[in-house]
Amino acid sequence: MVGKYNGPDFGFIKNVKSKADKYRNFDESASHARKASIKKLPLEPDPNVLHQFASYNTIFTLSALSRQEIRNPALFFNSAPHDIIARSGGIGDANSNTAPPGARERFTEDTKETIRKSAALRDALNRSTTEFYKNNDLYFKNVEMTSIPGLNEKRRLTSVTNIMMELVEPSGLTLLEKVKAAAANNGFLDHLDAPYMLTVEFKGFDENGKEIKERTDYIKRVIPIKLITMDIDVNQGGSYYNIKAIPYNEFALTDTFMYPRTSGTLGSTNRTFKDAVQDLQNILDEQNQDEQVKGYNQFPDRYDISISEDLNPEAQLSYELLSQAGMTQKKQIAATGESALPEAFTMEYIKFNSSTSILKLLENLMKTHPDYGAKSFDEWSKAVSTPGATTFDPNGALSTYFKYFRIRTAIEPTGDFDEIRQTNAKIIRIVVEPFYVSAYNLATPGIHQDKNYQGYVAKAYNYIFTGDNLDIQSLDINYKVAYFQSRLKDLEASDSRTFTQDNKAVTEETGTPTNREAWRSDQYLPLKSEVSGYKTSPSNRTGKAEARIDQFFDAITNPLADMVVVNMSILGDPAWMGQSQFIPATPLNANGSSQDNNINFFRGGAKDNIWNPKLKCFNYDVAEPITNLTFKVPQDFNDKTGVYEMSSAQQAVFSGLYRVTQVQHSFTDGQFTQNLTMVRFNNQDSKVTNTTNQKITKKNGVVTSSKNPMAMDRINDISGAMGSS
Repeated sequence: MVGKYNGPDFGFIKNVKSKADKYRNFDESASHARKASIKKLPLEPDPNVLHQFASYNTIFTLSALSRQEIRNPALFFNSAPHDIIARSGGIGDANSNTAPPGARERFTEDTKETIRKSAALRDALNRSTTEFYKNNDLYFKNVEMTSIPGLNEKRRLTSVTNIMMELVEPSGLTLLEKVKAAAANNGFLDHLDAPYMLTVEFKGFDENGKEIKERTDYIKRVIPIKLITMDIDVNQGGSYYNIKAIPYNEFALTDTFMYPRTSGTLGSTNRTFKDAVQDLQNILDEQNQDEQVKGYNQFPDRYDISISEDLNPEAQLSYELLSQAGMTQKKQIAATGESALPEAFTMEYIKFNSSTSILKLLENLMKTHPDYGAKSFDEWSKAVSTPGATTFDPNGALSTYFKYFRIRTAIEPTGDFDEIRQTNAKIIRIVVEPFYVSAYNLATPGIHQDKNYQGYVAKAYNYIFTGDNLDIQSLDINYKVAYFQSRLKDLEASDSRTFTQDNKAVTEETGTPTNREAWRSDQYLPLKSEVSGYKTSPSNRTGKAEARIDQFFDAITNPLADMVVVNMSILGDPAWMGQSQFIPATPLNANGSSQDNNINFFRGGAKDNIWNPKLKCFNYDVAEPITNLTFKVPQDFNDKTGVYEMSSAQQAVFSGLYRVTQVQHSFTDGQFTQNLTMVRFNNQDSKVTNTTNQKITKKNGVVTSSKNPMAMDRINDISGAMGSS
């Protein structure tokens, strides 16, 4: 069922002047003025920073980056673009006055020798450099970006971003020459894999056309990019370039780097998670070194794989998730005359081959982590019952999230030019880091979770008949009437795959809540569930999997399959562009455990900030962004006055809290708009259900009894009352 309304907001006219006055006087203190009482929810969110301008221009700059800037991303954010290739409004003499921060990184001695040996290469570089410093103007015509933050169906545990740029060169066909020269100026002989930077700046003006001086951090975004494809159309109007690009950190997610060209098994002698990822790194490095011996490369690529120290990489691997057949023993042979060394015991954890993605390997490994398994309904009830803030504090919402994990990557080209592959050797960095998933994702049939998060939202939208719409242009609702929540039943894993049969009773939590509410006829968006089967064998684990955690990850990585999906078109807001998700990972790796000292800078001062208070944007790589949508519908026409009858309590069925799963940014013909794809949290229209987990007792893998803690409490209460009477 699809609902759509693109008509006018009949409540907009009366408030447009007051709203305009408000944003005209926008300043730091006013932007954080909030209602004093939690009873006045929803709290006023952070306004669109562009609403303070009577008009604004978007300035795009395409420039080069150096290896030093890739290693230390704060440099390119704080510095002016250098080696500029194209810019809105023209380049001018910018390349005559700018240079990269620090000393300009030139070619290594080996690369210089490669250049000296080839006269054709020297001539090509000289032509490109000559053309570059002519500063011929290239202009940005349109830019389209699609951001899929957080956990998603395309890559599951990593973000996905596509960038399309349309450039115009009125005279000449020099873009490729300029790209080649800009890369060479920063020490990259291979301009195809070199990093570049797309800078987005908003220049605002008042009603008199005077530029408004605003903190540029709010209205500036920097995106290191990798050029992917280029379509060129040459006609009488000039040269038109359609360029596709991706963030440079996502370059590491290509199949070349994410699929091993060997097979192996992740093992661990010390039985720790960091030990397992260190083993994976060693296997991949050995693969590249073997290829060097066989003449496939001159300088092998290197891997740097780690788990953030915030995810407890020292935790012990679990014997329960291993099979006895996957265990191996290795004896250490003592040298002559020395005493025998103790026997080493190596655990084979996950087997892989060339068809297994490194991302999938790390996902399956982390799913067995004892700290990040399936959450109980006790934890859920506590999280969703947390009252909202009385002041603007989006980062205070962290207690309503559960800590899980995602994967962040980076590519660092080295100075070694590989003459066999005709490209620079690279360091591929992969780090598993914390990612926070909202507890509101865990609602199941029969339990409700209210809307307490409304007190934390950084962005809220009001649509038709509210009188407060300044942003929404259109709204499409997709309601899957036949939707049901799938409960996974493992068709393969057996509890008999354990080391011993000890005949002891073991109590386990199920994925079923206690104290479920009965069917209610006043529910417009009821949630139901059905049982589905799945098999764990494709996971490559040597032991069984946890069905509940697989079910949870399948649900949150496939958001468009949910019950209510909304596509909302709004006036452009830099808050939805984010910043931190574009920054390459720079972990300091210590044997599989790492920390990133650069990321705090891009997340607004704290690595677990959901909202960046300095840049006024969401940190997509920390948590899934949540917004509140409100719109009302009239009951009827008043026969006497001829106007709509509006009840103060009347709200549309689809109002409520939504998590944003995709953002499309469009800079077309001078207009900046965005389309948000949002998924509505289920069962949020009633008070929080007080519930816990139903438990079962097993003996040697066989269920012997089922326990309902809350039911037992009620029986005890009744028995106590009867005994005291």
